[in-house]
Amino acid sequence: MRASLQVTVYCDPQLSTIVVAGECDEDSEYLLTDALTEVFAVEPRVLEIDVSRVEFGDSTLLHALLQAWQTQTGRRRRLVLRSPLGDAVDRLLTLTGTMDIFASCVEDGEGPESGSPGDPGANLGGHERAR
Repeated sequence: MRASLQVTVYCDPQLSTIVVAGECDEDSEYLLTDALTEVFAVEPRVLEIDVSRVEFGDSTLLHALLQAWQTQTGRRRRLVLRSPLGDAVDRLLTLTGTMDIFASCVEDGEGPESGSPGDPGANLGGHERAR
């Protein structure tokens, strides 16, 4: 049995963050969709996606990353993929030929551990959404 996907969202107009951990496939697509919808609603200047803890990712993850890139660049906003990307994400982007799209988005460093100041974030995981 695969580990469930955990998605944590921190929304702020300046810097919004989505932390993705576990295994991402079509069964957990709604978690990424919900996270992106929530973040896009605040139109952040910078959207940071931390995928360093993704153990497996298929086209569902790729689609979410491409949607984030397209939305942020279309709004003339910035997308950051927090590195290290992890083997699963690195392999996904390399095999699909999309690494070049995200190369300028990858930044070294740790993702946020406790969220944005004043915003505890929303943790999305399993089949329920918790605040």
